[in-house]
Amino acid sequence: MRILQIKQAETALADGRLDEAAALATADDLRSCRDGQRLVGRLVKALIARGHEHHRCGHHRQALADCEKAEALGGNLPELAELRDLVARDLTQKRRDDQRRGDRVTVARRHAEDGRLTLAEELLAECDDDQAGRAEMLKHELGARRAEAQAAMARAEAALARSDCAAAVDELLAAREQHASSSRLTELTDRVIASATGCIREQLLRGRLDLARSLRVRLDPLAVGGELEDLARIADRCDRARRQVADGRFRRSAETLRLLRSMLPEAKWIKEAIEAADRAAAAVESLRAGPLGTLGGTDAEPDKTTRCAEAAPGKPGRPQRTRAPETARHEHTKTLPVLQPTGGRPAGAILPSRFLLQIDGAGSHVVLRQPRVTVGPISSSAMPDLGLMADPSLPIVTIERTDGDYFLRCDRPIHVNDQPTTGRLLADGDRIALSDRCRFRFRLPNAASGTAVLDLSGTRLPQADARRAVLLDRELVVGAGESAHIRNAHMPKQAILCVREGRLLCRSELGATIDEKPLPSSAGVPMDRPVRVGPVGLVLTRI
Repeated sequence: MRILQIKQAETALADGRLDEAAALATADDLRSCRDGQRLVGRLVKALIARGHEHHRCGHHRQALADCEKAEALGGNLPELAELRDLVARDLTQKRRDDQRRGDRVTVARRHAEDGRLTLAEELLAECDDDQAGRAEMLKHELGARRAEAQAAMARAEAALARSDCAAAVDELLAAREQHASSSRLTELTDRVIASATGCIREQLLRGRLDLARSLRVRLDPLAVGGELEDLARIADRCDRARRQVADGRFRRSAETLRLLRSMLPEAKWIKEAIEAADRAAAAVESLRAGPLGTLGGTDAEPDKTTRCAEAAPGKPGRPQRTRAPETARHEHTKTLPVLQPTGGRPAGAILPSRFLLQIDGAGSHVVLRQPRVTVGPISSSAMPDLGLMADPSLPIVTIERTDGDYFLRCDRPIHVNDQPTTGRLLADGDRIALSDRCRFRFRLPNAASGTAVLDLSGTRLPQADARRAVLLDRELVVGAGESAHIRNAHMPKQAILCVREGRLLCRSELGATIDEKPLPSSAGVPMDRPVRVGPVGLVLTRI
């Protein structure tokens, strides 16, 4: 019987019927004799040779089947492993090629959404027949985008002709969204920027700082330097002088205004403002040196006083009531008073309701303390607490924290998790969209904390390096791990920034230092001064 099987297998091998020969040669009793072993050796070589032939012809499945049969007969031989590696590499490359061909329309759509229409059209031209339907639909969309970009550029040129800089910038940005790679757009961008910077300078000279700021914010998405950066520095000094006046720091505001006059010498209003600040400082100093100063507090420095009564007028004969920082709303442009030392406890500046937290390795985050926050376009007529670089016509939404829950409300329908709504109780991970290009995600990373985080996508904040906003409740966790509000892989231990009596305290096993000296646990983190927590530095900045 064994001799008959060997003869049958040899005949099948000689006739090229390798599969039949392999089936006969798998019998254990056949391979136990010398003739059967010789037959198995010849059969394994024939199977490997046929596998190489299948591989050259691109028949990868057949090649792998021959590999399995040869391995069952002769084991994992080196030449068999080599053939298997060749087939595996070819299959991997084929999958990649198929994926690239399959994703060509998807990639083209991505380029189209970024305004690179020409590149998208080139990709669509290489699509296979089975993708012709999707490619044709996208080609029509590209044509519409190109037409809309041309129309927007025409409207921008018309706005330039009538000296309407704001409208020209808006139309230019609309054209960039549709066709950012247009050659015509580059020349038009230079003209719009030149005209807009001239308008900003003119408004600064006239003293219309509000109009200058609005137009400069509109220009910010163009990310240009040169004269626009100089104008941004001028606007920053104007805002600094305004805050100093609001805080009653008249001497300091006069110094800032004198520096501003060197940057904008043609502005007549700056000279008048300097004279007014000097008179106000002299009047306040005269009051302190008079009989009222005998009641105490005469040793306070003029630049460290609280806001004067003129900054918060009220009814005659009635004392002004100061709101607690936790309940203050829409106070992001104001600075709260300074705590005086009591009972040996170190003093620290009370946190403003809105500030910028910069952390090494984690970027910048806008932090808002008030329980009710409005979010919307910064160029909107109603200034939101959290301004976004977005279309001014978009709605402004309100996010309010009540007993640890967050409620969203809006006068117009917006989309939450792709569903239209005007009001909703927010949950961790909810996707909020004011438009297709202005979206953010609501997150509650730490179940034990009421602090929430807004991750922006499709839009950004005026602070170029800030991509997140933090709605601060009582504490803010910084460190590695998913439970941190601000993640930083460089911190081996988490740090907790908690609000106590209006100050921001730092609690961490890593310890906190300022100017290489330990920061007392009872001392608040100061504003505008670098603080190190272990290997990471952080800075709080007023905005």
